[in-house]
Amino acid sequence: MLDLITRLVRDFGSRDAEARADLRLVSQVPGVVPVESLEARKASRIAGVVSSATRSCSDDSPRLDITVADGTGEARAQFLGRREISGIRPGALIVLEGRFCGSDGMLTAHNPVYELLQTKDDTED
Repeated sequence: MLDLITRLVRDFGSRDAEARADLRLVSQVPGVVPVESLEARKASRIAGVVSSATRSCSDDSPRLDITVADGTGEARAQFLGRREISGIRPGALIVLEGRFCGSDGMLTAHNPVYELLQTKDDTED
């Protein structure tokens, strides 16, 4: 039972101490700006923790929507033409690079360049 709980926590989000460590790690990625400093329609590079991931319904055009938080705010990314990207899940550390534009009160990038960051836990699997 404990093994199941450990896997669920690992697969579906960080615990508080791990989340703080994750945010410290992403703040040290070279060339990134804090989400709170994003300027609309300007190409930017951010890093953060995936706080949510939503796939489009089967009747809709394929799309994966994610929300990324870095401790200063949240931004969205939409990956059009695909419902899933290996490794992108809640709790994953990610770097996004693209043009963030206003959408529903939150800045969103469409099909940004992404890089998944490895944590110590990722290398132990």
